[in-house]
Amino acid sequence: MNPRCPEITGPRDGGGAARRGRPILSWRRTLRMSWANVRNRLGRSFLTFLGIAVVSAFFMSSFCYQRMVDAIAVGADVHARAALERAGVFAHDPESAQRQRDRRVWLMALSVAVCATGIANTILMSVTERVREIGALKCLGALDGFIVRLFLIENLFLGALGSAVGALFGYILAILQVGFTLEFGLISAGSCLRCLAAGGPIAVGAGTALTVAAAIYPTYVAAKMKPVDAMRSEV
Repeated sequence: MNPRCPEITGPRDGGGAARRGRPILSWRRTLRMSWANVRNRLGRSFLTFLGIAVVSAFFMSSFCYQRMVDAIAVGADVHARAALERAGVFAHDPESAQRQRDRRVWLMALSVAVCATGIANTILMSVTERVREIGALKCLGALDGFIVRLFLIENLFLGALGSAVGALFGYILAILQVGFTLEFGLISAGSCLRCLAAGGPIAVGAGTALTVAAAIYPTYVAAKMKPVDAMRSEV
C-alpha cells in the first residue's frame, strides 16, 4: 500500500474485511474525496452541469409560469383576464386548457429524456477519461463498492449544484416571462413565494435524482473494470 494515499489505506476493524486484508474507507473520507473531485473537474464536468441546469430551469420555469398564470386567471379582475386573452394563454373551454397542459407535459418529458441521455453520455466519457485513475485506485486496494460510491456521490454533488442553479434561473425566467407576456403589475409577491416554495424542492430533487440515475450504468462500467486493463489504457 502507498503510505501517501490515506483515503485508500484507512483504519481496519476486526471484521471480515480486515481479515481479508481489505481497506476500510469511511463515508466522511469518501465525501471529502468526492467533493474534491467535483471541484477539480468543474471544467470537464461543465457539459453535465449545463445539461442538469437546463432540465431544472425548464421545469422550474414551466411550473412557476403556469402557477402564476393560474393565480392571475383565478381572480375576477377584468383587466387581468383581458391581458391573458391578449397573450393567448387564457383558454375559454376545458378542452383547450387540457391540450395546453398536455403539450407542456410532452415538451418537458422530451427535454428530460434528451438531457438524461446527454448526461449519461457525458458521465460515461468522464469515466473513460479516468480509466488510469480508476486502475490506480484498484491497484491500491479500492473495492468495486468504493468505486461505485465515489462516482455516485460525485454525481450527487454535481446534480444538486446544477439543479439548484438551474432552478434559480428558471424561477427568474418565469417571472420575466409572465411580466413581459402579461404585465409585471399582475404578479404578486405571494404567488412568487408560493411558486418558489413549491417548485424549488421538486426541481432540485428531480434534477439530482436524474443525474444519479444517469450515472448508474457508467458507474457500473467503472466498477467492473480490471485494474491491469485500466493501467494499460492510453486514454
